Amino acid sequence: MRRPVHPVLIAVVAMVAVFFLGIYAGAHYYRLSPLLHLLPDGARQAFFPGDNLVQLQREVENILRENYYEPVDSAVLETGAMEGLVGSLGDPYSEYFSPEAYSMFRVHTDGTFVGIGVVFEDKDTELTVVSTLPGSPAEAAGVMEGDIIVAVDGQALAGMSSEEASSLIKGEEGTMVLIRVKRGEGEERDFNIERRKLELPVVTDEVLEAGGRRVGYISLVQFSEDSGDKVAGALEKLSAQGVEGVILDLRNNGGGLLDESVDVASVFIENGLIVSTVGRDGNTTEYEARGDANEKIELVVLVNGNSASASEITAGAIKDDGRGILIGEKTFGKGVVQQIVELSNGGAIKYTSAVYYTPDGTNINEVGIEPDIYVVDDPATEADEQLDRALAYFTG
Repeated sequence: MRRPVHPVLIAVVAMVAVFFLGIYAGAHYYRLSPLLHLLPDGARQAFFPGDNLVQLQREVENILRENYYEPVDSAVLETGAMEGLVGSLGDPYSEYFSPEAYSMFRVHTDGTFVGIGVVFEDKDTELTVVSTLPGSPAEAAGVMEGDIIVAVDGQALAGMSSEEASSLIKGEEGTMVLIRVKRGEGEERDFNIERRKLELPVVTDEVLEAGGRRVGYISLVQFSEDSGDKVAGALEKLSAQGVEGVILDLRNNGGGLLDESVDVASVFIENGLIVSTVGRDGNTTEYEARGDANEKIELVVLVNGNSASASEITAGAIKDDGRGILIGEKTFGKGVVQQIVELSNGGAIKYTSAVYYTPDGTNINEVGIEPDIYVVDDPATEADEQLDRALAYFTG
């Protein structure tokens, strides 16, 4: 007489079978796709929800990895998936950093890097040179402000973010990189440049003469860590040298850390609102001046179309407060704030988290800040017309 199979054993076997079937379905979900249409809608959605992004990504990845006409690198697929996800926002300031790109990004914000010393920004989908570092290989080779970088080592940069392009230009010290730029009306030139270890001169200062008056000049190229302290140190040094006024040059400064923009503004503004931000929840965060400012020295701020983001926070606060005047051209108009979150793979995601407002409540996004005195710097001349006008301001 055959013994009956115990119900508990049947249940255990069934559970094990379902478990391994689930593993197979998870790894080979795409193989089951043609059969899913045979299931009722309710059952299909219960077991294979179409809104499961991870499951859908795995399905597409497996199809490509096993069926694409040539071998596919899984890491490339992963990076492309993340870039596509963030890119779907249509926000030029939100992006995904691969581990390699994020490493380069962090090196840049630290102020030292191996590269050629060219500063560029993404302008209308073109990577445009806004400046070259003094004494850098790029300056020596003849790369100029306004050049559009179109290729690096033969790889076209169309569609790349500025961080991706920067990772191609940077590399090991002593190696060569070939960049192609478009200059003027479509003329293209190649520059073969040796990479060197460079320290980004975040703040430089000097004493200038204007009509018998000594005027301090402070240039700030980006709002990286300790920028506020460095500007404060430069101002203290210049004051000890007897300057009667100060020019803060924010031209071609594409921004950086929000807190540092508040710190720099606080070097000149003793108290009051510097900037406020509003996030998706509608809540407002206000950033006040830190105190201990030098409000006695006369101040001029130089700006142009490449002065963006953190530069506009500082310039906007100084203008709204009446602490100094702005000379130059209308600023870029980037009135949004980004946050960076590190990811488990060593990469990171940068996303727009808030809109910011100047102290008088102005949203300058895609509008910019108009200078008090409008002056264009003519690149065809050796003179710096904007700096000359700032010096003239101090002589009356």
